[in-house]
Amino acid sequence: MSEVFERASVSLVLADYAVADQLGKLQMVGGGLQIVGRDHAKGISSAFALVVSLDFPPEVFNEQYAFEVVLEDTFGSPVELTAGGAGVMRFGQTLQVEEPNFRGNGVPRRALPARSHVVLYFNTGLPLPAGGVLVWRASIDGESRPDWTLSFFVPAPPAGPVLG
Repeated sequence: MSEVFERASVSLVLADYAVADQLGKLQMVGGGLQIVGRDHAKGISSAFALVVSLDFPPEVFNEQYAFEVVLEDTFGSPVELTAGGAGVMRFGQTLQVEEPNFRGNGVPRRALPARSHVVLYFNTGLPLPAGGVLVWRASIDGESRPDWTLSFFVPAPPAGPVLG
């Protein structure tokens, strides 16, 4: 296990919309989403955002790490998206723990943790399978923890009328 993994604090949240600005401030609408709507005729979810917030102590400032988030089922297997064999939903990137810069504010160096937000906004939705619980899992340097996950539900189409 890497030192960055050992010292990281990671949290995930779903929202209707989210964006992080250049200063690291997070703007979110509809945060805390647990059910992602779905257009059953098109087979696509409604628009939503996944926000992964990462905090690191000064001991790992300037260290690089591999960040990844994967969409899984409740058994921990990557989920195949439903639209034409679209594959699995996985996002990965090499990042660096940037030391916060609060010049001119009187904050001493290394007094506050490094904090960043990775925002994945799916403005046209995703072809998510309906009728079950899905899980987003974040990892650092190929390792994850049980609390670095976020479960959500995608409803199935409503049952048709019963005749007879």
